[in-house]
Amino acid sequence: MTSLWAKTDPYHPLWKHLLDTAAVSLSVRNPLADDNWTVEQTALVVGLHDIGKADPCFQHQGFLQDTDLQSLVKKQQQWRSENRDLPEWKWPDEARHRQRKIAAAIASKEAAGAGFPRCADSRYRHERVSAKFLENVVLASENPYRSMAIARAVVAHHGYWDEGCPWPPCDPYEQAQKQLFELLKEDLAVQDLPSWPDADLSAIGMRLAGHIVLCDWIASNEEFFQDSRLRGIDEPTDYFEQAKTVAKEWVSKLGLERVMGAPKPENVVESPRPLQQAILDHDIPPGLVIIEAPMGEGKTEAAWILAEKWRGHGYTGMYMALPTMATSDSLHQRYRDDYLKKLGRDEAAHLIHGMAWLRDDLEPKKPPHVGEPGDDRTRAAEWFRPTRRAMLAQHGVGTVDQAMLAGMNVQFGFLRLYGLDKKVLVIDEVHAYDAYMSAIIGRLLQWCACLKIPAILLSATLSAKQRQAMVDAYQSYRSSPSYPKASDKSNPSSTSDAHDAPYPLITVAPLQGEPFTIPGSDDRSITVCTSRTLSFEAHPSLLGDAAKTASKAKELIQNGGCCCVILNTVKQAQEVYSKLADLPSDQKLLFHSRFTAADRQRVTEQVLDIFGKGRWIEENGERQFKPADRPERFILVATQVVEQSLDVDFDHMITEIAPMDLLLQRSGRLHRHKARNGNPVLHVLLPKGESGKPPKFGSSELIYQRYPLLRTLAQLAPSNGSSELTVQLPGDFRKLIEATYADAAADNASQDLKDAKANWDDLQEDLVAQAGEFLLCEPMADEFDPVGHDEVGDDSDDGNGWRARTRLGLEDVLVIPLKPEQVEKWKDGDLPPRLVKWLYKRSVKIPPYYWPPREATGYEKAVLGETKLKGVWLLPVKPTNGGWEWQGVKEDGKPYTIAYDSAIGLTHGGDK
Repeated sequence: MTSLWAKTDPYHPLWKHLLDTAAVSLSVRNPLADDNWTVEQTALVVGLHDIGKADPCFQHQGFLQDTDLQSLVKKQQQWRSENRDLPEWKWPDEARHRQRKIAAAIASKEAAGAGFPRCADSRYRHERVSAKFLENVVLASENPYRSMAIARAVVAHHGYWDEGCPWPPCDPYEQAQKQLFELLKEDLAVQDLPSWPDADLSAIGMRLAGHIVLCDWIASNEEFFQDSRLRGIDEPTDYFEQAKTVAKEWVSKLGLERVMGAPKPENVVESPRPLQQAILDHDIPPGLVIIEAPMGEGKTEAAWILAEKWRGHGYTGMYMALPTMATSDSLHQRYRDDYLKKLGRDEAAHLIHGMAWLRDDLEPKKPPHVGEPGDDRTRAAEWFRPTRRAMLAQHGVGTVDQAMLAGMNVQFGFLRLYGLDKKVLVIDEVHAYDAYMSAIIGRLLQWCACLKIPAILLSATLSAKQRQAMVDAYQSYRSSPSYPKASDKSNPSSTSDAHDAPYPLITVAPLQGEPFTIPGSDDRSITVCTSRTLSFEAHPSLLGDAAKTASKAKELIQNGGCCCVILNTVKQAQEVYSKLADLPSDQKLLFHSRFTAADRQRVTEQVLDIFGKGRWIEENGERQFKPADRPERFILVATQVVEQSLDVDFDHMITEIAPMDLLLQRSGRLHRHKARNGNPVLHVLLPKGESGKPPKFGSSELIYQRYPLLRTLAQLAPSNGSSELTVQLPGDFRKLIEATYADAAADNASQDLKDAKANWDDLQEDLVAQAGEFLLCEPMADEFDPVGHDEVGDDSDDGNGWRARTRLGLEDVLVIPLKPEQVEKWKDGDLPPRLVKWLYKRSVKIPPYYWPPREATGYEKAVLGETKLKGVWLLPVKPTNGGWEWQGVKEDGKPYTIAYDSAIGLTHGGDK
């Protein structure tokens, strides 16, 4: 048994690896505690995850056939006999691969010499053998569905669910497996696994699957099992005691500990707003909570208050899911300063999105060597980077995409569900997601209900249909009564999806029991909410007219004030900004998504410093508040990046037409932080009205669907000689939103509207169907089968793969501009971390039109990077005054230019 190996590069015996993983399991929160599993029982299953390596197919998979390397094998065998480590040669990748073959061959020879026969068949992977051992030996007397749930959790620890059909082991491997099993039981003092007749199999299986992967990856880190304290110990009990010490240190170092702490909901805000007071006053049990309230009413803080109250139920942290990287960056700082530090919590808040690692000073210089030969080791190593690890930590703030992947059949997506366990999931701006994303979020909510993960959804402009869909998704897993379908005037607490439901509204779907609402009309509800009059001022024919739009903005700030102009496309925003050329540079700014990562961060911080509430800063070791540096007059030209989750405030606002719910969302940045003289006015740019002709929305129709645009236009179009529509908020929220997304077009509606409605309905069905292709199966209490027949799933774990994407639409191309000689020098991607960070901070996203590009005369072609630059295009550009440019040729032979300037961002001659 002691001759069997688990790792070859560097060498590590199998029995030690099993004890390593069991030791890690003892140091991490027990995910099955609520199911009456002791930490030792859970650790036993974790330790058995690799018992299938005691199998000829694994032990001899590296048998050396290359006679040219025999001398090297003998040399390394000699080094090992002298207790010398294998040398860390800085070989190229191919030679490094051969070295691993040598190490595997040595281990194979040693096993054969100890009486373990060779087998050249490698069709079956060891995790399948481990799963079958658990079914046939450990859980032989259990209900087959229960034993299958544990086996599936084990088989998934390399990211795939394919159980296969492994052959039964032969002697002496069968005896070795039983000896290893007895060794684990003895050191853990465990005889049997618990009896669990009424257990929720999907919940146990999913929690256990994530737990096994995490423990295996920590124990497989070569820095872990090569710790000097573990060397030279050949007695299992002594080794296990040292392994537990090392494991505790690693779990602490990785930031995976959960700190409980007493709930402090009353300390989150000093002077609660009505919405926040309602959360404080009501007894809201863990479950799904949907908070609908106007912009600026403190929904985010209300979610923090509720999460604090749920600490008393054992939920120790949060993941805040935001629509974009920019909003994640902004809220991350608020979460850390205005929540954790304010409550005196010495707990880290991690930022989680595709580019967050650029700001992480703790990135390791060398990625950890984890995983198995033949696996994508870089994928496993990714989870040890601080930003990815954040999904497993107590507090995280990031994009909604990171959470959505937990509901999709992507490799190691279940590790995200494991990370959410015993935390609160908060999804902001939940109204902003299309049917495709909403379908994914719906499946995520089903698994959240299965795992008893509370979820809080925040929105100012949620439609009744969206609200109902989210409640139905969360409740579909439980057998509790269905959500009431009709308004009951005699019982305000059972208000349902009627269009006249009170606003603001708190909807609660508990994990157990009937759902209820806390409406705006109950004596113990949100009795007061900031009320204001909002005027929509229509500007027909200005849609798409950059010059007149810029002129209107300058007119609005003529006597002072700050104006935000929101355009629906980057190209139009840049054109409007260019028409402000006569405005001083310190009175204007452009904000959109097509800046480099470094410039995007700079602009975001500038926007918050000018138009935000101010922020807390550390100065001379003290925490001090720095108020916003608001100018006398200013024009911010922006795209949708400014409308969601950014706590900013403007005196004036101009916007291109968008669906009504988004216009209302944008208006929430008007007069947000303090009242002004006069009511806020939202100036809306409308298409030219031509009698008898359908309106033309131009590029806005590339972003939004025609049906909600037409319904919005009908509400805003000037009538009776007036260009203004005046509404009372929040009272008119429901009416405006439901009129935009009505389920049917009236019989007397125009043919244009009827056609748009038909196209809209077809699109919604298509989006839901496309999302369904990549979802996990629905959880089942009596069976754990999360992927059905799609056992392999998709390996695009970061959501940027061609298959399982969290968002539909054309995929932008990530480009790093370089000098031609730098492209040739760095294209292999074998670069130090500091240089990689520097390169990524220069990266910019380019529209995918005409890509891969064909270079014009005088320019060199783009090159696709490798290894650390995998998936990134290196573009050999020419410097310009303050930027760079590159020229390509379209399919029709016409040239186009890609250029960058730090003030206006990327311009692309191929934009449509």
